[in-house]
Amino acid sequence: MFIRTVLLTFAVRGGSSDISCGASGFIPEGEGIIHQPMQEHQIRVDKGNRAIVIKIRPSLWETLQVKEADCITVEQAINPQELNAEFNRWISPLFLTDGDDRYGRSLTEANVLQYLTRNLKRGACPETSPPCLPELASTGDRYMDQVFEYIHRSYTSPLRIDLLSSMALQSRYHFIRSFKAATGFTPYQYILRLRIERAKYELEYTEATISAISAGLGFASASQFYRAFVKITGMAPEQYRQGR
Repeated sequence: MFIRTVLLTFAVRGGSSDISCGASGFIPEGEGIIHQPMQEHQIRVDKGNRAIVIKIRPSLWETLQVKEADCITVEQAINPQELNAEFNRWISPLFLTDGDDRYGRSLTEANVLQYLTRNLKRGACPETSPPCLPELASTGDRYMDQVFEYIHRSYTSPLRIDLLSSMALQSRYHFIRSFKAATGFTPYQYILRLRIERAKYELEYTEATISAISAGLGFASASQFYRAFVKITGMAPEQYRQGR
């Protein structure tokens, strides 16, 4: 189905499958995914599992988005027990009134937005970081284009192939193949190069330490960053900085 609202799907017991045109991605318990308007998808919840889906009008979403400088990320993490309890609190008054209780609906809406404001994970917006690689021309597939936009916004965070393939409406196998056909790299290699290009910028224009740059770019350790930098550039980070 195509949605005209912003849709937040959270798995609160067991896991849920985000299915799009036959391609699926799994949402583990305690995690969630945000779909923008007009993204085609379905949600499947197996017997015994539970998911909470929150629909938000685009106008309200924009209000929520601009409350802070950072942008709300597509992939979310929540406390499933807390959200389940909050959800029961939100809907209880609605069962005690008739369908025309505008005050009750407005109060529930305010409580939902308050919860989301407190708990939604945020990350750097595109304009907060200088571009690391030239923007790709359109791939001709709007869903793949959305994946590239998301990667360029979120490459310093952990990115799961299952999430990216779900956004592209492809199976994991076909997503990796089509991604490599478009870029010449696997998703992992592409993200790694984005991080190294950003590292080169940091080494050239800031005084940040190697450890700080490594941590800021999402590497597990400074040694992992060091090895990746040498492999891609042919020199150590210190050598690169000194040469600039």
